[in-house]
Formats: sequence, structure tokens, C-alpha cells
Amino acid sequence: MKIALLICCANLAFAGQADWQKRMLDANRLDREGRYSEAQKLYVASLDEAEKSGATGRWMAESLNNLAAHYFLCGNYAQAEPLYRRALAVWKAGGKELERDLAFTMNNLAALYRALGRYAEAEPLYAAAMPLLEPETAGIWNNLAELYRSEGKYEKAESAARKALQIADQTAGPESATAASALQALSSVCQDLKRYDEAWALLDRSRQIREKLFGGENRLMASTLGNMAVVLTARQKFAEAESLARRALEIREKTLGSEHPDVAVSLNNLAQIERFQGRYIEAEPLYRRALAIWEKKLGPEHPDVAKGLCNLADFYHERGRESGAERLYLRAIAILEKTLGPGHPELERVGQNLAELYRAQGRYTKAKRLETGINTLR
Repeated sequence: MKIALLICCANLAFAGQADWQKRMLDANRLDREGRYSEAQKLYVASLDEAEKSGATGRWMAESLNNLAAHYFLCGNYAQAEPLYRRALAVWKAGGKELERDLAFTMNNLAALYRALGRYAEAEPLYAAAMPLLEPETAGIWNNLAELYRSEGKYEKAESAARKALQIADQTAGPESATAASALQALSSVCQDLKRYDEAWALLDRSRQIREKLFGGENRLMASTLGNMAVVLTARQKFAEAESLARRALEIREKTLGSEHPDVAVSLNNLAQIERFQGRYIEAEPLYRRALAIWEKKLGPEHPDVAKGLCNLADFYHERGRESGAERLYLRAIAILEKTLGPGHPELERVGQNLAELYRAQGRYTKAKRLETGINTLR
């Protein structure tokens, strides 16, 4: 399973003198330091005060947007969406003067929709935000690259990621946090296309930048290390991959808590590494824990849940637990057909794995139907 980097570009650009703005800056700093419970108290206090005072302009919109961005960062997606929508309404009421702020929230809401698997709702928001943020659009191109990856549109994803890197170099500089994110987005596309040497070089550059800017124990570094573990796994360098995957998991659990979707990503990646080394007793509980987090945080019909089901089904098939594997494959296929649609690479991969299981059982007619894309569920 590939790791997706979710980029939330919360609008925190205002360093005015008002107390609420100072609270925002303090809360943002606490988020960057991984002190999420402290940050949330400040965000909530600002919003409460804005509501009690009857604020309708920038204060209210900033408070809504930034609390939503905080919830998104912490994996509390259901709490984030209504706040983003309320922020959008306030920004729109402010007219042309607040268009740039409106674009930040559009970008954030689109990133949330992508994280929730609601891809069709995400792209129009990115398109609407893009002209309002010129020329600093690297973050949106990054997010578009991740959206296209999720949709299996790898050529468009690579083009968007390269555009993000070009803009980041020009506007923020080649050693900036924005450039590091663009490098990682491009590396993820290279992983999808099995260009592992290129992916590794891009990740190593991103790691160096992030380590220099932020140190080694933060969620961004955990994302980079996790992706590096995926590349090493593909190269069958399992000992090195396991070391990085465990470090990424440790950082994520420490900074994000034990039930964040990013923790599930790390658990799933570590399960894959254990399985590929034949350490099946260690792998299964990791798969199950990852799947439980995704189902709880993203819902039972999210594409990430389907990928987790497929990985557990692969594990079952490998261990000869064929009936259990078939049920998991069929559930994964039903989710992917509903959320991603026919022809998506992930759906085709799961179908091929189920066809292989049917062939192993001598059920050749069912295998043939899957291989030809006919009536996959019967």
C-alpha cells in the first residue's frame, strides 16, 4: 500500500496585534511542535470568543478555518468539514478583499475531501482556488498530484508534482519546506510507477531539507521516513525498511496519537515488511490494527479500508486461509467499485489477486471472468 501525503495549507499569515491573532499564532506554533491538545484549547477559545462577540469577518473565518485545519491534522475529519464550510461562507461574504483567504480554505476543504475519498468534490475546489493564490500555488499543485494518484491518473499526477516542485523552487526556494513537500509528492508518483531509484533520490533530498528545518521527530519527517521504508521494501531491503518503518510509527504515535490514520499507514507498511520476511505471527495483528483505525476514522467504505482489506487478504491467501481471503477480496472489490469506479489500477490489482486465488482453488471460470473484467462480483 502506498503512502499518501495529505497537505493542509491552513491560512495563518496574519500577525496582527489583536489578542485573537496572537492566540492563532501561538496555536499554530503548538501544532508544529506536536502539542496538539494545547493548540486545540487556543483554537477553541478563539472561536468561542468570536461567536460570543458576534464577529462576522476575518476573526470568525480565521477561527473556523484554523480549528478545522487542526482537526484535519489530528485525523478528526468529521469535525473539520462543517467548520471549513462555515469559514467559506464568511470569506465569501467579505468580497474581493478576502479572496486569497477564501482560496486557502477551498484548498483545505479539497484536501479533506481527498482524504475522505470524495475525489469528485475535491478537484473543482482546487481549480477555483488556483487563480486566487497565484503565483504561490505549489501547495495546490502538490495536492492535485496526490488527488490524481488516488484516482490512478499517474501521468497527470507526475505533471502536477513537477509543476509544484518548479513553483516551490521559484517562490520559496529549493531548501524550503514547500520544496520538501513537492519532492515527496513527486517521489510518491515515482513509487507508483516503480521508478524506485528516482523515488529514493527525491525522498533523500526531502529528508535532508526537513531534518534541517524541523529536526527528526515530527510528523513531516515520519512521512518521509515511511515513504523511504516503502521504497526499501520494494527493493527487498527488509532490515533497513523495518528500521525506518518502526521509527516512522514511533514518531506518529508520539505526535499524532495511537488512532490517527497516518498511524494506520505505518502499521500497514510494517505489517507488509514482516510478512515479506515470513514473520506471519507479527504481521497479522499489525494488519488488523491498521484496518480497525481506518474503519473507525474514515468509515467502512473508504478506499484505504479496501487497500487494508486486500493486504490482509493477500496475507490470508499466502497462509492458505482461502475462504477468509475470498471474503476480504470481495469486500475490497465492492468498496473500490463504488468509490473509484471501473478501470482503476487498484481495483484491477485486487481483481487479479482474487483471480489468482480462484485459480489456486481450481475455480477457473470465476478466475477468467475477473481477468477479463466481466461481472467481478459473481
